[in-house]
Amino acid sequence: MSKLINVIKATGEIEPFSESKVISSLMRAGADRVLAQKILTRIRPSLYPNIPTFEIYSAVMRILKKEQKPVADRYNLKKAIMDLGPTGYPFEKFIGQLFTARGYQTQTRQIIQGKCVSHEVDVVAEKPGQRLVIECKFHNRPGTKTEIKDALYTQARFEDIAAAAPGKYAQIWLVTNTQLTSQAIAYGRCKNMGLLAWRYPAGESIEKLIDRFNLYYFLKLGYSKK
Repeated sequence: MSKLINVIKATGEIEPFSESKVISSLMRAGADRVLAQKILTRIRPSLYPNIPTFEIYSAVMRILKKEQKPVADRYNLKKAIMDLGPTGYPFEKFIGQLFTARGYQTQTRQIIQGKCVSHEVDVVAEKPGQRLVIECKFHNRPGTKTEIKDALYTQARFEDIAAAAPGKYAQIWLVTNTQLTSQAIAYGRCKNMGLLAWRYPAGESIEKLIDRFNLYYFLKLGYSKK
């Protein structure tokens, strides 16, 4: 583009519009470069100074739905997960389905007695020789990240649970539909926590697992939002 156009992100930040980001996001969703370039060409005329990124996203989605519906489903994945809200319970049930697809037996919202207090655990996942405690952090505001305080809280709960039943639970997992901050990742890795988030870990992130196990149906199902 000959003229610089800024965009307003969901966080309120302003940055230059990036054609390469549009191309890369489409290709991550499974579009080939020809389709990605075609979509970029079609949305260019509708761009204007300080356009919100959600308008660009909506324009891309309208074209994708007509061109390649499976790619549209993947491109829409982040929003589809956020649409499970406003409460975190549907996300907890969805994560239960994800771990079931990975070979675990799962239960949601279990009460486990710790050494000091009892805890309502979002998901307990179990298979022979391994029992996991899973803490889900759901966010329905675009641009939000899961931070170090969430990792600290999750680890503290697990330590109380583990103190009451040494060896019963193999590991605590922090699972979120957003990105993790670098501090949350560093702390989680230091404490040997399982971490599952948007684009983390590489190749095994939440969006990769959803695609691998074809869990789009459960997102469309939506569960009860009570």
